[in-house]
Amino acid sequence: MRWTLEGINTGLDHIGFYQANRVDVSMREDAMILVFSDYGDLPVALAIGESQIMVEASLVERHEFTDPSEIDYRLLSTHKYLPLSTIAIQNINGVDWYVLFGALSAYSRIEVIAEELLALVSNTFSVIDTLEPLYSFNVSSTETSTREVQ
Repeated sequence: MRWTLEGINTGLDHIGFYQANRVDVSMREDAMILVFSDYGDLPVALAIGESQIMVEASLVERHEFTDPSEIDYRLLSTHKYLPLSTIAIQNINGVDWYVLFGALSAYSRIEVIAEELLALVSNTFSVIDTLEPLYSFNVSSTETSTREVQ
């Protein structure tokens, strides 16, 4: 059976995914937005194509880094350690964002869809935690503090 958004919504509700993970869901014409309350109200988009289900979370705007090309290198050289997820740059409303996404078959079992969602949420925070010291506002604060100490 190929999933529809309504079918996934019903399936996740039926297996207790929303309640167990404190997730609020809103339906749009072309996607579901799942908001994970226990993870800082992280929104995750879920959409269905011809043969795949895509889940995606926006990480951070690319311009938040002093040297985005260094971040690109770091992300591309380490993203293989993120099970079921990959990283891309996506233009959202005219701004380049790093996004984390995963894809699975549109015929996957509901438990596999739930697993993908949880893996994406976990991986999102792993990446954010890793990159936070490199945000331009943190780098300039660190440089200022270092200069003040000297």
